[in-house]
Amino acid sequence: MKTFKAYFKKEMLEATRTYKYLILFSGIVFWAIMNPLMIKLMPLILKNYLPADLSVLFSEYSLDMAFMDFMGDIFQLSTFFIVLSLMGLISNEVYRKRLVFPYSRGAEPAGIVLAKYTHYTLTVSVFILVAFLTNYFYITRLFEGGVLSIEIVLKSSLLYILYYAVLLATLIFLSSLFKRGLITGVTVIVTAFSLSIINRFSIVRVYFPNYLLFKAADLGHVFNNSLIPTVIISFCIIILLVFLSILRMKKIDIA
Repeated sequence: MKTFKAYFKKEMLEATRTYKYLILFSGIVFWAIMNPLMIKLMPLILKNYLPADLSVLFSEYSLDMAFMDFMGDIFQLSTFFIVLSLMGLISNEVYRKRLVFPYSRGAEPAGIVLAKYTHYTLTVSVFILVAFLTNYFYITRLFEGGVLSIEIVLKSSLLYILYYAVLLATLIFLSSLFKRGLITGVTVIVTAFSLSIINRFSIVRVYFPNYLLFKAADLGHVFNNSLIPTVIISFCIIILLVFLSILRMKKIDIA
């Protein structure tokens, strides 16, 4: 517990010092504001250059369309920002020999891993929730029509939060395996985008975390029984990867 508390405070101080909070906020929340504004202003800015049928498409944007457009964009942008800013969570500690002194003082690997994972999962979760609520605030003032409600927005945000909890667990584990953060970052990004293809196959998609994103966009039926295996598997993946990260940290060469 002492190691957890110490490293949790350390992560907060380091995230502030290295502007990680600002980077994550920009990559997650900033687009929640810009996305609806761009959708609304784009036809006006490019009205002399857009084909007539495309201009009509923009003018017919509803609340539902704007929200789903936001979710698609935030997945792409947030994944890059989160992964690229956090890809060296453990590998950087090992590469720069920052673990030698803590280990010599009796620091527990479990406390280190859990502190890092908990801190950034909470951080990303808060930013995602703020982003979804901010986007809802703007699109309800710029668009109308559709079934979108604050309840649906909250449900969709929870699915995104769980998805990124899985992604962060994957990031932590791979960062404990590879000495270079860039390898971890590229691996996670390629995997995240590649697995999106699974959502095209209805038979198997419920067994992959990416189904959470698929259901988040199913505005009329965000929560239903089809999510049960996905949620269970997602939590199992998180527990397994965090556990494997702890085991890896117990055997890693820190010298």
